[in-house]
Amino acid sequence: MWGNTRSLELVAYVTVCFVWGSTYLAIKVGLQSFSPFSFAAVRYLAAAPLMALLAYFSGARFRVQLRHLAPALGVGVLFIGLCNGMVFWAETRLDSSYTALLITASPLWTALLTALAGSWLPGEGRLGVRGWTGVFVGFAGSFFLLHPQKALPDDLMAALVVELSVIVWAVGSLWVRRVRQHYHPLEMATWQMVSGALVLSVIAVLRGEQLVHSQLRLAAGLSLVYLVVFGSCVAFSAYFYLLRAWPATRVATSAYVNPVVAVTLGWLVLGEWPGPEALWGGVLVLAGVSLVLRCQKPQDVLEGAD
Repeated sequence: MWGNTRSLELVAYVTVCFVWGSTYLAIKVGLQSFSPFSFAAVRYLAAAPLMALLAYFSGARFRVQLRHLAPALGVGVLFIGLCNGMVFWAETRLDSSYTALLITASPLWTALLTALAGSWLPGEGRLGVRGWTGVFVGFAGSFFLLHPQKALPDDLMAALVVELSVIVWAVGSLWVRRVRQHYHPLEMATWQMVSGALVLSVIAVLRGEQLVHSQLRLAAGLSLVYLVVFGSCVAFSAYFYLLRAWPATRVATSAYVNPVVAVTLGWLVLGEWPGPEALWGGVLVLAGVSLVLRCQKPQDVLEGAD
C-alpha cells in the first residue's frame, strides 16, 4: 500500500511539472488559430464546470452568498482575467519558452511584496539574509531576460507585460493568503475561473475579437482541449493532492522544473531557442527563487497554480 501511495504521489508531481510546463507551448500553438483573449475566455468557460464537478466530488460545498463569493471572484479577476489574459496576449509576440522564463520571477515578487506588506500580513514579512540575497540574484536574472538590446521594441513591450502580470499575480497571492482559509481550494479555483472567464470575455468583445482569426487547425483545437482538461483541471487536482501528501516546500520545487519543460518543448516542437543570455538569466532567477523558498514558511509557497 505504501508503495502504491508513493507511486501515486510521484505521478502527481510529474503531472504538475509537465502539464504546467507545457501550457506555454499549448497556448502558442492555439494562438495560430485563436484570438488571445477569446482563446483564454473559452478555456476557462469550459474548465469551470469541470472544476466544479471535481470540487464537488472532493468534498467542496459551494456557497453563493455575496460576502463569501466576493474575495474568490476578485482573486479570479486578478489571476485569470488579468494575468492569464496578459500572458495569452504576450505570446502572440513572444516565444513560449521565453515567456515561461519571464514568469519564473513570480516567487521573487511575491516574497518582496510579502516583506513590504508585513503589517498587512501579521507574522510575515521577514526574508532574512538568504531571502534578500535570493531576491537580488533573481532580479539580476530578470535584467538579463529583459535586456533591451536583445529584443525588438514590440517584443520588449510584450516582455514587460508578462513581468507586469507576474507582479499582479504576486498581489493576488497576498490576497489569497488572507482569505483562503474560508474556502475549499477547488471551490476557490472554480470561482476564479468563472470570474476570470467573464473578464476575458468582456475584453475580447471590447477588442472586437473573433474566436477563430484564421483557418482552424487541428493542433490549435487540440491545444484548447489540452488546456481545459489537463492544464486547468488535471494538473490543479494533482497539485491539490500533493499539498495534502507532501510539505508545501517540496511541492514548490515544481517551479524549478516547469521552465525547463517549457524551454525543452518549445525547442523540440516549435524550434524556439531563447539564446544563451536568456538562459543564463533564467538560471539566475531560479537560483534566486531557490534561496527565497528555502527561507519561507511552508504556507508561503501554496500559490502559483496556472
